[in-house]
Amino acid sequence: MTLPRILGIGTASPPVRLTQEETFHAAGYQGERIRKIFLNSDIDYRHFYLEGPLNREESSDQLNQRYLRGAMKTGCQAILNCVNSARTTVQEVDFLAVCSCTGYVCPDVGSRLIGHMGFSNSVQRASITGLGCAGALPTLQRAVDFVRANPDRQALMLAVEICSACYYVDNTLETVVGNAICADGAAAFLLTARPQSKRIYPQIIDFETFIDTEQIEQVGLQHRDGKLRIVLGASIQHLAGPMIEAAL
Repeated sequence: MTLPRILGIGTASPPVRLTQEETFHAAGYQGERIRKIFLNSDIDYRHFYLEGPLNREESSDQLNQRYLRGAMKTGCQAILNCVNSARTTVQEVDFLAVCSCTGYVCPDVGSRLIGHMGFSNSVQRASITGLGCAGALPTLQRAVDFVRANPDRQALMLAVEICSACYYVDNTLETVVGNAICADGAAAFLLTARPQSKRIYPQIIDFETFIDTEQIEQVGLQHRDGKLRIVLGASIQHLAGPMIEAAL
């Protein structure tokens, strides 16, 4: 059996780029303790889809609409960069899987991109939602499943997040850490399982999953006052240990 291969990769970031110091002030935070968490993240700068200054007074409707505009623009660019790197077009894509969790729209972002970008009307699609930071790998696995079942066809997966559309500033440690490291951007992969050509591509060997259900409420997004709120619970904040220790 021919192993699935990655024919193309594309990434995209929104044009607004802020340092951690700038992001700290733009989010409206105050206090040296929180500032230290931002500055000790080992992050130099982040990209954001903003249509002006970061506005803490955006309503839930405004946040979700900004998510949609950002996901469409950034996701579209990542897809174009991906198919261009593979020397093909979106019309040649047979399956599109999109994962995203920082907003919700129906029809989904993938369906909207199909019409906006001129995909074939017969392209199959899947929307992978609610998996948070882990969403890209299960989405890649669904694309791999498709090309294994249809080795003469191509699958494209897109991961796109507009995390700035779910920043919730309440000075709790579980939101401060998430707001200090999450940003906006997209990445896309194009795959096939057609017989190997003369060019050499990365191959996908297999997947393995481990789910710790005891931590299910400790990381992800919650609703608060009608808005999404990034959460990184206390029991797993050892993952960001140096940031927090520097602030204590």
